[in-house]
Amino acid sequence: MPATRSCSRRPSRLCNEVRPCPGGAMTSLEELTDALVDFATAPPNLPVPPFYRLVLMNWLGCALAGAATSAVDRAVAVHAADAGGTWLPPIGRRERLGLSATVLIDCLSSAVLAYDDIHFETTLHPTGPVAAAIFGLARSRAISGARALEALRLGMEVECRFSRLMMGPDTGSAPGWYPTGIAGGLGAAAATAWLLGFGRDRMRHALGLAATRAAGMRGTHGGMSAFYVPAVSAEAGYVAARLAEAGFTSGPGALSGPMGLLRQIAPTPAVSAAGAGLGQVFQSEATACKPYPYGFISFALIDCCTALSPRVTGPDDIAKVEAEVSTAAARLGNNPDPRSMFEAQISLRFIAALVLTAPAAAHRPLREDFHVGPAEAALMPRIEIRAATDLADHQARVVLTTRSGERIAAHCDTAPGSAARLPGASALQAKFLDLATPVVGATVAGQCLQDLMAVGECDDVATLLDRIAPA
Repeated sequence: MPATRSCSRRPSRLCNEVRPCPGGAMTSLEELTDALVDFATAPPNLPVPPFYRLVLMNWLGCALAGAATSAVDRAVAVHAADAGGTWLPPIGRRERLGLSATVLIDCLSSAVLAYDDIHFETTLHPTGPVAAAIFGLARSRAISGARALEALRLGMEVECRFSRLMMGPDTGSAPGWYPTGIAGGLGAAAATAWLLGFGRDRMRHALGLAATRAAGMRGTHGGMSAFYVPAVSAEAGYVAARLAEAGFTSGPGALSGPMGLLRQIAPTPAVSAAGAGLGQVFQSEATACKPYPYGFISFALIDCCTALSPRVTGPDDIAKVEAEVSTAAARLGNNPDPRSMFEAQISLRFIAALVLTAPAAAHRPLREDFHVGPAEAALMPRIEIRAATDLADHQARVVLTTRSGERIAAHCDTAPGSAARLPGASALQAKFLDLATPVVGATVAGQCLQDLMAVGECDDVATLLDRIAPA
């Protein structure tokens, strides 16, 4: 194990001169874009709450657990062949890569088990792109824990607000866009640029450069490609900031101009909703570390099936299951016959059968050698998934009919992992240990958990990477 660096407290470098955010409602796209650039350049001098420490802990645990998957093996092989490096390797890996490739791999590892996080309003997975970019930069220069947490909050907030601007139901955007791919790079660029000390003009160049590589479609779901989308956004944002650092410029219209990203994605950008309370209210704090290693569209359904499972003697007692979910959930989760781990992560019929058969399995990541078990295979044809226009993504209704004809109903109005049911610190600590222990052992996992709970006092967050680096 590499020698660890000492963690003595060093004051966070926070901006002393903060341009005030507009107090009233913003009405123009240019006004909001200017306000977000100002926010990213000089964020308000406010204490960073423990929430960001917890989402960082959740992200690191997911990255450790996902690092040995075949999707990450393939991506590492490509980047290792392209260029090596002398930096600390990606989380959970031994290969030495260049920094931008390492950022991509770290975000991929944290996403691949579908256990990372979710911002229900925007369906973003906010922490991954931003945290990966921060740790990429931390491999080349000392970044205190306090500054890393401040950058994490800043980047996640920029990401969430740009996503709300473009992707809300009132924006006219196409439903096939993958918000993390579109907005994740903007958050990663903002966090990296702030850590590099950019002024307003250079910050705008960084965001414009990140906008030029925004990409991602929901059609990627069901394969490794779904997790490559946030990974690309992390790398794109990190590289955008490093390019701007070197004097590389972006055209002024790349982000908010008539032919720029924001207007191309959103015919009617949600300026007022995206700008509301900027600098005082942090929309990113509605992000939930996932309670289940599946697509967020399944969480309300899992909650219903968990409640129904004790009401029957076993899957053979179930004659029929009728489940209603949101229109988006039914569309994204409509694969009735998943053949891979990636397809199963969003197959509502399989997930319902699994939870009704073995409720504890709802919290265990699927294996790469996935196959549908005999109990689930027998139950799945008796499960019907229907779209209900009156249900939101965090809601579901399920009626289970037993062999004796009894009808048992369950309704979830607020899914675990939604803003009103965020997991607590103790649950996230237990999740981290469950994910990290099989990778680094119980002793190192416990030490890393202690480091993460005190990360705001650490002089250099790269000590976390030292701690978990393979011997």
